[in-house]
Amino acid sequence: MIDLRGQVAVVTGGARRLGRATVLGLAHHGVRLVVSYRHSAADAADTVDAARAAGADAIAVCADATQPDDVDALLDHALRTFGRVDALVTTAGAFRRTPLASLTDADWRDMMADNLEATFVPARRFGLHMRDHGGGAIITFADVAALRPWAEYAPYCAAKAGVVALTQALAKELAPTVRVNAIAPGPVLFPDDFDAEARAREIGRTLLRRAGEPEHVADAVVTLLRNDYMTGVVLPVDGGRLLT
Repeated sequence: MIDLRGQVAVVTGGARRLGRATVLGLAHHGVRLVVSYRHSAADAADTVDAARAAGADAIAVCADATQPDDVDALLDHALRTFGRVDALVTTAGAFRRTPLASLTDADWRDMMADNLEATFVPARRFGLHMRDHGGGAIITFADVAALRPWAEYAPYCAAKAGVVALTQALAKELAPTVRVNAIAPGPVLFPDDFDAEARAREIGRTLLRRAGEPEHVADAVVTLLRNDYMTGVVLPVDGGRLLT
């Protein structure tokens, strides 16, 4: 198992929600952190402060993960600050209800950009860099909806299914020096538009009959980074949702 102390990880979408939990989970293992954000500057600063309070070196960098120039600048900033990059975790994404009858072309493009492109662009750039500089690891964020799609969320489900395929394709192409795995969260941190009935319904579909905590996802990220004999894996953190 890899000792993560002193390693450098870049976390896209690291300012809020599961991204923040991932940053703090890695901070407690002594990882030096680059917290990438697009709009949430105040949240990013708060997350960096929390990571530093946990004893980790951490900085925040504004970057749009869908834009190659921003991603190049993000990589350059990480290298200037820490001298190396050992891991990329792509938590950046978006989630919203898009019923087919009212779905617009812009809705489709936005979901693909915010979820699939925001994974591909940094994974490609960082993956090639790590392959050329001694190796590393990439962890993408998929969703159980990639494997068990929901009605009224077709663009999101399709984008996350693309993340799964991308993860496995990159695992093949970047092997043996760069490992690429995915996390597939289940009912953890429900979206704001889920009312009490919808939340109870999703929880009831898990085998464990309870929602997950952000720390469950962060622990899974740590596991995938530490275990150097895992690549091409899509790891559900879903309370058994995929078995029901």
